[in-house]
Amino acid sequence: MLPYQNLLHINRLAATPIFLQLTNELVKLIQNGQLSAGAKLPSSRKFAQLLALNRNTITKAIEELEALGWVEILPKKGTFVVNTFPIVQPNDWSKRKLMANKESENQFEFYDFPALKIPKALSQNMGFDDGLPDVRLAPIDELARGYARNIRQLAFERDLSYKDGLGNLDLRKQLTKMLNETRGLNINPDNILITKGTVMAIHLAVAAAVKKGDKVLVGDTNYKTSDMIIRYVGGELIRLPLDDQGIQVDKIPAICEKQSIRAIYVTSHHHHPTTVTLSPERRMRLLKMANKYNFVILEDDYDYDFHFDNSPVLPLASGDKNGRVLYFGSFTKMIAPAFRVGYLVGPSRIIQVLPKLRRIMDRQGDTILEKTIADLLANGTIRRHLKKSWRHYKERRDFCCDLLKKEFGDLISFQKPAGGMAVWVKFDERIAIPQLSKKMKEKGLYLADGSTYNPAGVQLNTIRMGFASMNLEEIERCVKVLKSLI
Repeated sequence: MLPYQNLLHINRLAATPIFLQLTNELVKLIQNGQLSAGAKLPSSRKFAQLLALNRNTITKAIEELEALGWVEILPKKGTFVVNTFPIVQPNDWSKRKLMANKESENQFEFYDFPALKIPKALSQNMGFDDGLPDVRLAPIDELARGYARNIRQLAFERDLSYKDGLGNLDLRKQLTKMLNETRGLNINPDNILITKGTVMAIHLAVAAAVKKGDKVLVGDTNYKTSDMIIRYVGGELIRLPLDDQGIQVDKIPAICEKQSIRAIYVTSHHHHPTTVTLSPERRMRLLKMANKYNFVILEDDYDYDFHFDNSPVLPLASGDKNGRVLYFGSFTKMIAPAFRVGYLVGPSRIIQVLPKLRRIMDRQGDTILEKTIADLLANGTIRRHLKKSWRHYKERRDFCCDLLKKEFGDLISFQKPAGGMAVWVKFDERIAIPQLSKKMKEKGLYLADGSTYNPAGVQLNTIRMGFASMNLEEIERCVKVLKSLI
């Protein structure tokens, strides 16, 4: 008899009922040939003893298998795998094979994506992240009530079907009002496409502007996801140096005189990862260069709302008179990363056709969540939340920067960011950030390993240290632990 207790894996903590888990596990044995056509299964009593399960659970699983056509129950004889399945060479279920768990050598060769990286999920709920909001400040109760109200209302109206690929119209109207009032844009709802966060917006914008072989200007340190997207569509990156006023746009004419440039990607507020703000003078020059040298500006404005020292500089999109800026942002930094609602703003002639591309990877967004966000914009909840969180994040920035200077002195160097949710910190060369990151993880705290933003062949020994997601006591604790490890 097969060692069922070793072959059948049941998770008693899983949400899936145990009888269904058992059903699925037995189906796998049949598919793999370990239970061959015509094979007899143990009695329900024997199964219950082997697996330490209730006999009723075994009976329900057998009945499910019969209903699905995998087994047949013969009165007074027992339960048998049906005889109509093809003969399958069974896997070796010896202990050695079970431990190795190797894939079959006769496997299909899928294409890989060597230029892309899987994003890491944060396993620690506290530490110096990449610059995330504090979800404890988010208007969760208002979101929950709004979501519940909208799903009930839309269900009552039988309005939960497929929707416009551009996104919820109410949200596009509310975003039009917000962006025109706060960012100096001059748009209407036809200029907006709602996306699943900023990454989708970048993907759609790049796909609309860049094809294989096109040259794209980016900072010499840059948001890695945008780099990957540009490379994935076949674009070639050309790096521009950075200083305390952002990308050095004065380097662009010399490049454009030698070769055709299709686009430039910029994070104007605030450059990712270094946090510096592109100066107003450089913004004006960049807009003129885009017209002169015929390229498009991909403007990522992921945390415009959190500028602390003075009024934020209006985005490039506010000064665009020729339809050369595609502008994108999201509610991730406003609320929380789990709420995947972003937006792409641009000339209506391209915005109106982008749903063609969007539909082959995501037919539409979360209609109910989009409607709920629209309601929170309309009733002022988002505005009040931003005002409250702005005060908290400014206080945390000041506290964190002062504490880092006090505790680490010359071991680190950084410029206090004018805005955003992270500090760009360079460590003394004697400090190995990868090892420091591992030690922080052992303490249950997050610290980047320093590899993400290194240019090719260069070790910057620099990391983004996010402060916004922690309160003052948590920031102090993390700094003390970090100092003790150094």
